[in-house]
Amino acid sequence: MGAVQASSGSTVRASGQPSGDVSFLFTDIEGSTVRWDRDAAAMQQAVRRHDHIMRSVIAAHHGHVFKTIGDAFCAVFWHAADGLHAALEAQRALAIEDFSSVEGVRVRMALHVGASDERDGDYFGPTLNRVARLLAIGHGGQVLLSAAAAAKASDALPGTTLRDLGEHRLKDLSSPEHVFQLVAPDLTAEFPKLRSLSILDNNLPIQLSSLVGREQDVAEIKALVEHSRLVTLCGAGGIGKTRCAMQVGADLLDGYSDGVWFVDLASLGNASLVPNVVAAVFDVQEPSNQQMLDALIAFFKNKELLVILDNCEHVIADVSKTADALLKACPKLRILATSRESLAIGGESVYRMPSLAVPADSHGLTAAAALAYGAIALFDVRARAANARFQLSDDNAPVIAEICRRLDGIALAIELAAARIKVLSPRQLSEKLDERFRLLTGGNRAALPRQQTMRALIDWSYDLLSESEQRLFRYFSIFAGAFTLELATAVCADDSIADFEMLDLLSSLVDKSLLHPEYAADETRYRLLESTRQYAREKLLERGEYESIVRRHADVYVAFADKLDDSWDSTPDREWICKAEPEMDNWRAAIAWAVSANGDTRVVQELALAKVWQELAHAEGRRYVRMALDAVAADTPPLLVAELELSASKIDSIFGQFKSALASAERALAIFQQLPDPELCVANAQLCAGRALLFLSRIEEGEALLQAALDVFRKTHSQKTMGSALSALGAARIMQDDIPEARSLLMAAGAIYKSTGADGRLPAVLSLLAEAEFRAGDVEAALRVAGEALEAHRAIKSGPNVLNVLYNMAAYLTALARFEEARSHAHQALKLAREEQAEADVAFTLQHLAAIDALKPDNGADGRMRAARLIGFVDARLASLDSAREYTEQVEYDRVQAALRDTLQPDQLDTLIDEGRHWNEERAVSEAMAI
Repeated sequence: MGAVQASSGSTVRASGQPSGDVSFLFTDIEGSTVRWDRDAAAMQQAVRRHDHIMRSVIAAHHGHVFKTIGDAFCAVFWHAADGLHAALEAQRALAIEDFSSVEGVRVRMALHVGASDERDGDYFGPTLNRVARLLAIGHGGQVLLSAAAAAKASDALPGTTLRDLGEHRLKDLSSPEHVFQLVAPDLTAEFPKLRSLSILDNNLPIQLSSLVGREQDVAEIKALVEHSRLVTLCGAGGIGKTRCAMQVGADLLDGYSDGVWFVDLASLGNASLVPNVVAAVFDVQEPSNQQMLDALIAFFKNKELLVILDNCEHVIADVSKTADALLKACPKLRILATSRESLAIGGESVYRMPSLAVPADSHGLTAAAALAYGAIALFDVRARAANARFQLSDDNAPVIAEICRRLDGIALAIELAAARIKVLSPRQLSEKLDERFRLLTGGNRAALPRQQTMRALIDWSYDLLSESEQRLFRYFSIFAGAFTLELATAVCADDSIADFEMLDLLSSLVDKSLLHPEYAADETRYRLLESTRQYAREKLLERGEYESIVRRHADVYVAFADKLDDSWDSTPDREWICKAEPEMDNWRAAIAWAVSANGDTRVVQELALAKVWQELAHAEGRRYVRMALDAVAADTPPLLVAELELSASKIDSIFGQFKSALASAERALAIFQQLPDPELCVANAQLCAGRALLFLSRIEEGEALLQAALDVFRKTHSQKTMGSALSALGAARIMQDDIPEARSLLMAAGAIYKSTGADGRLPAVLSLLAEAEFRAGDVEAALRVAGEALEAHRAIKSGPNVLNVLYNMAAYLTALARFEEARSHAHQALKLAREEQAEADVAFTLQHLAAIDALKPDNGADGRMRAARLIGFVDARLASLDSAREYTEQVEYDRVQAALRDTLQPDQLDTLIDEGRHWNEERAVSEAMAI
């Protein structure tokens, strides 16, 4: 049901809540914190009565309370007159209520009218920020109105008047607001001066746009300023340090009797003049017999004030000297500085400005959920300012989230990008981000040149670096994602940068907000923000340094992969994965270079062997192995060829392609047997070949190879591979209905995995034990054990490895006629199988869904016909892959065939199956998802 008109400029949602141009009434209790501290029990009772009055009055005047924050109320009305009437009645009711137990309750109120976005019962937009700031300048018992609200409600209440309080700058630092006060005969009419920027001492500049997405940061900085006399906001250029500092100053203005003062050092070229720039703000003249710094000290000596020193990085030494002297001599002075590096003096508290929040995963992100992230909220506000027709929606929210993520949540970059919404759609904007330095231009012409484009912003930081810092900054652009100090040293140390200099230079780049640390329990990693990395890469190419550094990067990561692989068998899975997973982007980058025109195919071949692909990224690993094998030449070392064939066999087995897995394993075995000292290599090839043979129904041959491999693993103490051989032998015993021996072998494999910390392999053992129970005829037990396997997979977040368990559970649930649960598990499995490009697993999962259609008693003829077509598709797919059904799938398949023969005519069944054989995967999946 759509929205309907309520009044001029506002609409009413199907939910009953107004949207569009509406009236907001915000209220809160003045001094409530003190009262809570004094007598919490009495205050609890008082607030309960206050809340009852507020809710009753708001509802009686057609308002809706959409949010409460402590004792603060946020209400929305269709008409300003209703909001004003509610405020008046609430003040009257509160005035006669007995709140003497807490020494009275005085509530301040503010009414404002403007546009807003209503999403999921909440409201968003600058109008809400404005009414909150209007409320903040008032006093308990006072009702304030903006000019917009006054214009709408001026004649609404006979017997009352609106007193003109003049123009006031609110603490959002935007343009002044004309403020009015409601005056009624039975309400207090006289109050102290409003707490606005127009009344309190300050020189905070007017801001033409609102601060978005920084509420948490502002709160944390305010707390720091209240406890530390020197706070420095450090962060990358364009991240929003200045705007946050000014907002903090505005919010704290009440607490400084001599005001809050802003000193802009951005354009200062002569560092020695820092004291003079500060003095100019206060009109302090330099006496003939004193240094300017001494004159400042004399001026500040007994003053209680907060000074904001903005853009300190290019004059950092002199700012540090000036701040240190002032703070030591002036006990009531506090300083809030912004810089790309800290001042590094005693007593300094450093606040590292984070990027605006972006979602880690934008898939399926809704507009309402997106607005909870500061980066997207900022993009939304600035895009609507640039193009009034722009609207954040469920359709474009994931695209905008990706734009903000690729811009690293940097405020200036997001604002520059949002401005392009005038001429580009969000998707077009996303596609052009690779040209970001041409795209992200055209900033505020009143800003300094370095703040008008992304390139100029980073130029400023780069030019302040020493030559060695510039070189290392360029070198770091070769890394994809984050990196460790150890690997950075291995890649970047050369004739111009010695090993022992790395830590100091890296630390300096961190201090200057060009390199961002990511702290973990046992290791710190470092990364360049993406825009900064692209800039540094351009500089690397300009200096002709790219080819040498990219080669070093590839060689170092090949060596690191080899080192990790060597430790695999003796390292617990979680520890090994924690070391491997963070480096995946850098291995990908090395491979991307290796296949380029100036690359080296040997790097592809060596990195394709990395166990990380077999453990964490099966589809990707298969692609790299195929690329590596395609690049085999006459001079490729035989050992490397054999290892690639072995890797291909392992990955093909994961995807259920056992015929090709066997062929690769046999080729590897033949090469290994010709090499010196081949025993362990031969055993690994026998393990792969033996496993493939089992699933090609050559069970005795497979068992013989597996037993031979196991004997070698026992002799060489290869624990994890020993567990794999025992597990495969357990599968062989299941296939031959020797369930007791299968259980014994599988339990032995599980014991090895537990003792070696191979947590990632335990779920596979449980899956095989579940299959053993199913083969023994105990479906309930099979389902129970499979459930344990599923929980084990999820506990270790094993991702694609959970696929086999999910579709087996679908089969068990179908056998138990628990069709709804079976459908849920099968749909999850199908999604994973497609993500992993696991063609055989897609086929098995489609069969399980077809079984639900065929076996569910209340299914009609359409369901049976669909099942027949799906079976036809599955038969054709498995035949094309040379994949056979395992026991569970075969038992289910036979049941489905019997059910279809019972309900369909033979000719009709054959026709339907033949139709399904000609379906493509998209058609089959589409039909199956309707089950």
